[in-house]
Amino acid sequence: MTTHTATVGARVVERRRAVALARHYREAEGLSIAQIAERLGRTPATVKAYFYDPTGEKARAVKLRYQGVCRGCGAYTQPRNGKGDAYAYCRACHPGAIKRRWTRERVLEAMHDWRARYDRLPSSYDWSRTHARHRGGGALERLEERDWPSPSVVTELFGGWSAALKAAAQGVRDPAEHQRNTHANPCRNLRTTVQMDAQQKTCK
Repeated sequence: MTTHTATVGARVVERRRAVALARHYREAEGLSIAQIAERLGRTPATVKAYFYDPTGEKARAVKLRYQGVCRGCGAYTQPRNGKGDAYAYCRACHPGAIKRRWTRERVLEAMHDWRARYDRLPSSYDWSRTHARHRGGGALERLEERDWPSPSVVTELFGGWSAALKAAAQGVRDPAEHQRNTHANPCRNLRTTVQMDAQQKTCK
């Protein structure tokens, strides 16, 4: 069972429970819409919908009339200005979206931004939406603070998460360019290593 299916199933169960309670409060206790809404922690409009549309099928039918179908992939698209006027493409397929958004340089900038915010480089779990949903709380909040690349994107660009972390830790913006510069000037690379060792000894 996928995460999306499980979420939808949980919503259906929760709605059925709320509908059953609303009916009980009205029929057995004679409560008003406002009183039922207060008991359930819902708005009066939501409670009215429980009686008018217990299963939610009517609301889903209305939503479908306003949605469109993506010309690129066939997924549903969002409505724009009313019934029959939906976007021709989904967010993933609209012109310009197919062009790669993430580069190695942008990924490293994102990693440095994460380190500036949380005093450490990110793990693959930090940028995994699936793991963030399971963990919830701060993990999900951190992931939604800005647009972070997914672990699969990082792996595709660097060949592995550890390679990306190594590049970010070294402050290398483009690993390919760093490798070319290292081979082009090994003496400069040696001097840099010696300087870093000296700095570490001083810090100790």
